[in-house]
Amino acid sequence: MVESAPIKLASIPESDVSGPPQVISVGLWRMGTASMAVAYNILGLRPHHALDMSDPAQWKLFEAAADGTWPDPKTGKKKRPPFTRAEWDQIYGKYGAITEMGSAFAEQLIAAYPEAKVVICRRDFDKWWPSFRNGIVCHLNSVKLRIVISLASLVMGRRGGHAMVKMVQGFFHSYTMEEFEANARAVYDEYFKRIDELVPPERKLVYQLGEGWEPLCEFLDKPVPGVGFPRINEAEALRKQQQQAMNKVLNETWRAVKPWVVSLIGVGVAAGCVWFVDPRIISSSPGSILSILNKRG
Repeated sequence: MVESAPIKLASIPESDVSGPPQVISVGLWRMGTASMAVAYNILGLRPHHALDMSDPAQWKLFEAAADGTWPDPKTGKKKRPPFTRAEWDQIYGKYGAITEMGSAFAEQLIAAYPEAKVVICRRDFDKWWPSFRNGIVCHLNSVKLRIVISLASLVMGRRGGHAMVKMVQGFFHSYTMEEFEANARAVYDEYFKRIDELVPPERKLVYQLGEGWEPLCEFLDKPVPGVGFPRINEAEALRKQQQQAMNKVLNETWRAVKPWVVSLIGVGVAAGCVWFVDPRIISSSPGSILSILNKRG
């Protein structure tokens, strides 16, 4: 079976004029972030979204950003200082619009890019939380995915899974499903309250998906496009991406361990053959093995 190509949200190429960010789109995972990314792309702003991320180095940067934002649950201390503007530029410097994962670091990014406008796009908690919990939190807490994440790091040196775990756990101050369920609403309410208080009225737009182009274009001083506002099935796109990533990790892992497996099988077959000839050889020391073989000779 041939896998379908992963969705591509940004078609604007990287260049010296594709950044820095002109807009910070504050909307958490599963809050229509893919649709907003495509909308920014249509408006001429190169969007950054995890569905487009293929560079392992960017995931390592996000892991470092998480280490500088939330304390390590084992030590209660941050592993490093928060990112500077120069460090954020390593991720977002060539992008015109920050979406999705950047929302977890919104306060830092709003300070790092004071010239960027802020679009707050939120979903009703009761409609959003089941989608986010089932589509992301449950997966990140599953034994199966934790094994795949460990294999990806060990075999391929990829840190994307570790970065996501650190970001989601750190953002919600939660490390078990019970803690996520208990903390989610309070974290959600406090987060959007802080962002609303942090950004002055002239710099922000509270936008709801379904409102169309007009309020967004007026706020960003862009002409209204002659196409409909994009609607991307983010849940399905993420599911396909997760499955493709998991298949890639498992295939790479098998290629890495296959020679060892074949060697172990060979050793096992050889040992079985020796045991069939004389079971005493398997339990004997090397010197005894030679003695037994000499007697047989």
